[in-house]
Amino acid sequence: MATNHVTKNGLTKGSLLSASLFVVSGGAIAGNIPTIATSYPEVNKVLIELITTIPSLFIVLTVAFSYKIAKKIGYKQTVSLGLLFVGLSSLAPLLTNSFTLFFISRMVFGIGIGLFNPLLYRFSSEIYSNNQLSTMIGLQSTFEGIGGMLLTFLVGQLLKIDWQVSFLAYALAFLVLILFNKYVPDIKKEEIIQQKSLDKSIKQSKNILLSILLLVVVVTIYMSITIKITRLLIEKGIGNATDGSNMIALVGLGAMLAGICFGGLLEKFREWVVILSFTGLAISMLGFYESSQLLFMGIYSILCGFSFRLFIPYLFNLFNQIGHDESEKSTSLLLIGFNIAVALAPISLSVLESSLSIKDESTLFLVEFYILICLILVITSIKLVSLKKRKED
Repeated sequence: MATNHVTKNGLTKGSLLSASLFVVSGGAIAGNIPTIATSYPEVNKVLIELITTIPSLFIVLTVAFSYKIAKKIGYKQTVSLGLLFVGLSSLAPLLTNSFTLFFISRMVFGIGIGLFNPLLYRFSSEIYSNNQLSTMIGLQSTFEGIGGMLLTFLVGQLLKIDWQVSFLAYALAFLVLILFNKYVPDIKKEEIIQQKSLDKSIKQSKNILLSILLLVVVVTIYMSITIKITRLLIEKGIGNATDGSNMIALVGLGAMLAGICFGGLLEKFREWVVILSFTGLAISMLGFYESSQLLFMGIYSILCGFSFRLFIPYLFNLFNQIGHDESEKSTSLLLIGFNIAVALAPISLSVLESSLSIKDESTLFLVEFYILICLILVITSIKLVSLKKRKED
């Protein structure tokens, strides 16, 4: 699967990972919204708030076509085009006072991310294999978290000058574009087309559909921390909005630690990493429900981020260890499922609360704990049956 002729040096790895810094950075400018609203008093407040979320929609739309575009114009060229779009979008607020053009630039930002995000996994699977690939996918997850925090920090610092200037934080994409083109080898089109049996294709399709369904459930549970944690702290009388923000930051810390540890944990636990991940998430949810101390809430936040970011790279690693054509389709579908689940999480959680007549935030986390326990039992049973069949065969 991997090309052995490629030199796997630190510059190649660093340049490839640097592109991941922008993947989850769309919300980095959320703190700008009040200032932007002041600059455009004639614009509807909802439209201004959409500046933060509209990139997600265009990421989903573009991810579906990313590989098709790459096969026509080239993989490296497509990543470069995506990074160029991200960089150019940072200049719009400085070059125009038109809100319409500014809004379009945020769409362009989303298109840029959607173009290169899925291709980063393909580059990793082309350059690395087996345990090295698993480690690389874990590091990509880590860099996504680092990028979100780094760009949020840079935006905050540049905001002290002016809100238009703060968008220059995304101009880092130009530097990444240079590094990527210089140090990351291109992907050549494969001449040999691998034939697969119909049964294997059907099995693969079932696996990805079940994985997406599981992904949507887990992402929704994970997003409840971002959406509900501040209200939970206030409800318990142990914290405020600032403490809620700190909890979310600790979730990010846990996520970064998971990315660093992922390769080693996968090598040791293999397919049981999913159970490890869900067990950690379940403990976190139960902890959020029962805890009445801010310190422990912080610990559970770190555990939550760590556990969630074991599961996400596990899925991408699983489907990137197979043939390239299948991994491309699977990666695109997983990314679409992930982004849709994130976007619809507030609605999904609201439906869950309404259907179960949940009146307080604590109970929601208890319900999520039970959901995770059920998933753990089902997955464990399936794996034990599978292991039994292997021994019999």
